[in-house]
This record gives sequence, structure tokens and C-alpha cells, in this order.
Amino acid sequence: MRAVFDIIALRTLVAVADEGGFHRAAESLALSQSAVSQHVRRLEKTLGRPVVERAGRATRFTAAGNLLLDEARWILSVHDEAARRLLGSEPATIVIGSAEHAADRILPRITAAVQETLPRSEVRFRIDRSARLVEAVDRRSVDLAVYVTEAVSIEAMHLGGLPLKWYAAPGWTPPRAAALPLVAIEEPCAVRRQALDVLSAHGIQASVVCDAAYLAGVLDAARAGLGVALLAATGRGPDGLVEYTDLPPSPAIRMSAHARAGADPAMVMRVVETIRSLLVELDVPRPHATDESGPTPGDLSDAEWASVEALLPVGERGPYPEGLRKQFDGVMWRFRTGSSWRNMPDHYGAWQTVHHRFRQWALAGTFENLMTTKTMSPGLLATLSSAASAELEIRKPGEG
Repeated sequence: MRAVFDIIALRTLVAVADEGGFHRAAESLALSQSAVSQHVRRLEKTLGRPVVERAGRATRFTAAGNLLLDEARWILSVHDEAARRLLGSEPATIVIGSAEHAADRILPRITAAVQETLPRSEVRFRIDRSARLVEAVDRRSVDLAVYVTEAVSIEAMHLGGLPLKWYAAPGWTPPRAAALPLVAIEEPCAVRRQALDVLSAHGIQASVVCDAAYLAGVLDAARAGLGVALLAATGRGPDGLVEYTDLPPSPAIRMSAHARAGADPAMVMRVVETIRSLLVELDVPRPHATDESGPTPGDLSDAEWASVEALLPVGERGPYPEGLRKQFDGVMWRFRTGSSWRNMPDHYGAWQTVHHRFRQWALAGTFENLMTTKTMSPGLLATLSSAASAELEIRKPGEG
């Protein structure tokens, strides 16, 4: 008789992984720890190889165990969905992952979006670092993750830009004749890197005086007056902190969504559109929006513009040479911040004109061509990549 994996044992195996050990898995399943061990041994006997191994006082999955774990998640998801459809069993549980940034605004919107499309479902959340959320989606333990794009190597579905502002304790002032004290989430953190990049671009020396594992630690350190923090601007400042306006503004940071293979497509798209709408709501004009005196932070340097200008197509009817740089900077602002065309700062001119130029350049394959230029900075290349991805969508109705 062909070997068969026990479905109950597979569920126990997943619990061991998700709960972080045998003891916690036993508590979550209302089983004894010896029963959990028996289930795992049953799987090892069927597989013919060890599933877990000792690592000091802890246990960890073997290579074969990790492969079995991936398959177990898939088997259980198919089994549970079949049970719901055929037996009318308990409602589906949808697990949504979210980065900490602006979670207080994002989570209620997601809950409503999921329940609109899957009214009998229960929604659970996992709040974690972006890279871990994407990994959890790939392991099928999370159905959909909303994360900071620059924090991982993939951008599955672009959502938009999350506005960022500087915050500090009321009355806080930086020390004189010293580097600006900054509090931030420990590396790797895209918001931390952006804070340092913005300050460096304006010649402001900064030093991270407090590393925090999670956002709560950043808030506590800023409230204690240890330094200033770059945080999501959600319309209301964090409790105990006020906006600190003596530093240069930061561009929004891009957000993306990554869905589990097989996740309900209607639910996924409803959540994606909901978060896109939220990010547009949060996107308010920057202080430099009507500044005509000079470039916006993040615009191309003279050297970058020299590389770009030579590759921009100029036809008899336009784009016109005298407006090229301003219009190109406007396009880059749109894809760097993830904001809508309509929210474009006045410095770049009418957003309709800039959007028209973008369409002309995209139809000519300009952005894909520019990505082959070796003189571009990593930041500009990332923005060009987003613009190149949008080239395929410019014919959709309502673009912009």
C-alpha cells in the first residue's frame, strides 16, 4: 500500500513551525507535548527521513522537514477549502500580513475589504518586518502581505506611496555642534535608509543613537527625547510626538502587496484597491509643492540629467527641449513617491502636461532604454524600473 501522510499530523507540523516549538504548538492545539512529538515521529516514519533535529536546547527543521512543511501548508489549504465548500464547515480564516508603518490606518480598511468579498471569513493579522511577511506568503502561512517595497527584492503589486514626516518629542531641539540624533528601526529598514539619505543629500550629518527592533521602540525613544524619527504621516501624529519641521521633507516610500498563490483573486484586488485609495488620501502636498525657486529634493543631478537628456526622444511637435528636464523630474517624482499625477507639485508644471510627456516617452520605450545607462544612481534606477513597469498600463482608461 502506498504511504499516506496523516492530515492531523501535518496540521501539527505546521503548528510547530508557526508557534515556534513543540510546547507552544501543544498549547495552541490543546494537545500534550508528547502527542505533538508522536505526530511528528509519524510523519518522519512515513517520509523515511528526520523532519526536525536538535540545535542546542531548541529544535529546527531539517531540509526534508522544510520541504514537507511547504507541502503540508498546501495540502491543508486545499483540504480546508474543500471542507468549507462541501461540508459547510467553519468559515475560512484569511491571514493578512502588514508592515508596522501606518498599520493603524491600514488594518481597519483591510478588514472591511476582506469581509466585503468573503463575508463568512474571519480575518487574522500578522504585523512584522516586510521581508518576513513576503517569506510568510511564499510559505503559504500568510494570504496577502502589505509591505514596504524597498525592503525586499520583489514588487508584486504596486500600491502607492506612504507619506513620511519627521517627528520628535514636544519642545525637542537637537544638540549644538553635534550630529543630528536619529532614532530608527534596526537594519535592514528602508525607512531608516531613506531618513539617512535625505539628511545626507542636504549636507546634514546624522547619527543613529537608538536602534529598535520594532516601531514601538522607535516611538518610545523619540518620546524620551533621544532624537528625531522619520515616521508614516497618517493624518495624526503618534501620541506624545509632534511634527518636527526644521528638517528637509522626505519623499513618500513605496508600498506593495504580495499574494499567496491560490488566494481568492477578488479579495486580493479589493484589498489592493482599498489600500491604493488610502494612500492617495494620506498623500498631502509637501511644503515645497509651490516652490518655484529651485529643484525638489530627489530631482536629477546635473550629471544624471546629462545622461538622460541624450536618450529622450524629441519630435517635431514635442516634447520641447526647454521643458524636458522639469517634465522628466515630474515623471520621476510620480514614480519615486507613488503619488497620483494630480498631486504633483506645481514646480513641475501642469500634471496633465507631465503625464502626456510620460505617455510619449513610454510609447517610445524610453524608460527601458534608460535603465541600461551605467551612470544612473541606484535610487534613480529603482524609479526608472517603476516607470518602465507602468509602460504596459498607459493605455488603460482613467490612467493618472
